[in-house]
Amino acid sequence: MGEFSFIQWIRERQKRRKDVVLGIGDDCAAINVSPDKLCLVTTDMLVDGTHFDLEKCSLRDAGRKAIACSISDMAAMGCQATVAVVSICFPNHTTERFAKELYKGIWDVADKYNIEIVGGDIISGHCPLCINVTMLGRDDGLKPIRRSGARVGDMILVTGTLGGSLLGKHLHFEPRIKEGIVLNKNFSIHAMIDISDGLTADLNHILEESRVGAILYEDQIPVSEAAVKMAEKSENTPLYHALSDGEDYELLFTLSKGQAKKAVVSHLFDKGMINCIGEITRGRGIQMKFSDGKTRRIKPRGYEHLKS
Repeated sequence: MGEFSFIQWIRERQKRRKDVVLGIGDDCAAINVSPDKLCLVTTDMLVDGTHFDLEKCSLRDAGRKAIACSISDMAAMGCQATVAVVSICFPNHTTERFAKELYKGIWDVADKYNIEIVGGDIISGHCPLCINVTMLGRDDGLKPIRRSGARVGDMILVTGTLGGSLLGKHLHFEPRIKEGIVLNKNFSIHAMIDISDGLTADLNHILEESRVGAILYEDQIPVSEAAVKMAEKSENTPLYHALSDGEDYELLFTLSKGQAKKAVVSHLFDKGMINCIGEITRGRGIQMKFSDGKTRRIKPRGYEHLKS
């Protein structure tokens, strides 16, 4: 069993309420709270040893990442994060100093993005540190961007550079909430997701939800310096890391060709922030056009829980 097949099993059997506008299958759910307002909800659970390693990072780093992940989900919908509920399972015999240091990391990010922690739960047990953040947001009159709207002929774009996140970005990334809202306000985004599992894995989520295919262009993938450094120690290329490494938390989205050209050169973003990396096609799956001119199908690669 894999994470995504289990989620699909739940999704197919879940009864829907009339006030649920978006349910399982996007970065956030959306619920009608009044005729013209939506409440967005997302949740993320992080555990020591999987999402962070307290032998290699600080408690503040762990707290920071826990809430930043949920803000990134809200960014992928192009909407504003507002409040959060934080639940923590501490290992038995945790000290007060330990707990407070973790929470300072949560506040570091929450305060920066004007998010109030409005509740949660604190427990302990015979287990590693586990942090769960449930984030709420609002649409502010904007239509939440789904994964299912990609159209044949759309261009595929990303923010930032990709790959090598384990060298530090997985802990110290800035969620692209500002960029997500700016994109939603100023461009007709057809589909969007944040890159948490890996570029090709998350692109595949858009393709499956939109029932389309994609072609990526090797020479247009924005490979990070960290991906180059990772490749020096691994048996893989920098491109492989850019395509497959998770936890970049950049935005991956599709636009019409005309809108894509405007976004790439827009003064609304720092120079080089937006890169066009491919195109949505008919059919299914992902193809890559390599710099030697050859095109071949590639498998989506990235992190998936429950896989051995």
